[in-house]
Amino acid sequence: MKAGADDFVTKPYEPDHLRYLVQRILERRRLIDELQQLRMQMREDYSFHNMVSKSPKMRKVFDLIKQVGPLGSTVLVYGETGTGKELVAQAIHAADTRRQGPFVALNCAVLHDSLLESELFGHERGSFTGADKRKKGRFEHADNGTLFLDEVGDVSPAMQAKLLRVLQSGTFERVGGTETLKVDVRIVAASNKRLEEEVKAGRFRSDLFYRLNVIRVDLPALRERPEDIPLLAMHFLEKFKPMSTPPVTEIDTEAMQALIDHTWPGHIRELENAIKAAVAMADGSIIHRDALPPAVAPRTRKPINMSPLIDIERPLPDLTTDLIGRVERDYFVRLLAQYRGNVARCAKHSGLSRRSVTQKLQKYELDRTRFKDAAFVEPVEG
Repeated sequence: MKAGADDFVTKPYEPDHLRYLVQRILERRRLIDELQQLRMQMREDYSFHNMVSKSPKMRKVFDLIKQVGPLGSTVLVYGETGTGKELVAQAIHAADTRRQGPFVALNCAVLHDSLLESELFGHERGSFTGADKRKKGRFEHADNGTLFLDEVGDVSPAMQAKLLRVLQSGTFERVGGTETLKVDVRIVAASNKRLEEEVKAGRFRSDLFYRLNVIRVDLPALRERPEDIPLLAMHFLEKFKPMSTPPVTEIDTEAMQALIDHTWPGHIRELENAIKAAVAMADGSIIHRDALPPAVAPRTRKPINMSPLIDIERPLPDLTTDLIGRVERDYFVRLLAQYRGNVARCAKHSGLSRRSVTQKLQKYELDRTRFKDAAFVEPVEG
């Protein structure tokens, strides 16, 4: 086992048990091959500036970024929250001729007007309470680079007017200052709202909308690109596997199917968080369905057969597989029956410590003394 064997059998062995082990090892090899293939595809075919996709819709987005990146034009990115709008902005910046300049991002939705104005344009010392020194704004920091304005649809009408001036003239004044500053900044704006509808409703200035809507990028929701879910899941697994010891390197088929079946209201951000949580909860090097968050893979409760002798003649499976709930309890019932309640021998067979076995018995309310007289012929170990 230390040299790399997947499992072993004791003599005399049951053919069904041997068949089970071989099938399990073949399934493991298939998963490893699929993982290697996905890694190769991500490196060679489906990766674009930290975005991973094989969806035709996203390939169109990639092509558009390549086309508009060098133009230096203002870009408006539409997409639901969590679809990766900032990654698109970073890719546009990387394709720009000014890629050596800074990339500066600001979420406009999280700041009140006064704070947003100071963040965008900076302020002079003494311009308001707490302004004990001069501060440069995001426009100054992004000079000769790209400024990403996330959720620009949530900006107030007063701030919209100030943004419009900068987009028209490239000039502004710091809060509390009189000096007019001029910058050369490419604007990439993003919104989860349809700004044309906000214009019709009178909540967004039409002149600012037309300044922003020079080139438009529409990001599809994750539910519209289900073929990308396995790729993204493996991408995030590669990112988070160093968090665990031993490293988590695989996602089993049942867990992957649960990921594909989920509707992903939080999109890529939700998927990333789900994989991060699953890596933390994984038991071993494989992510099973029960390691995924309940919102992604709902737990189903089945009635538990409380009989102490459940199919004890059936070959005993290996505990390294994903045995949860009723199946795991069934395992320990048959294990106790096989060794007539001897915890030490149960621990030796399962590969667990005596303490772990005792905890499992307490978890499933199994009394080992009830198995001492179980009518079961113990196999001879070779």
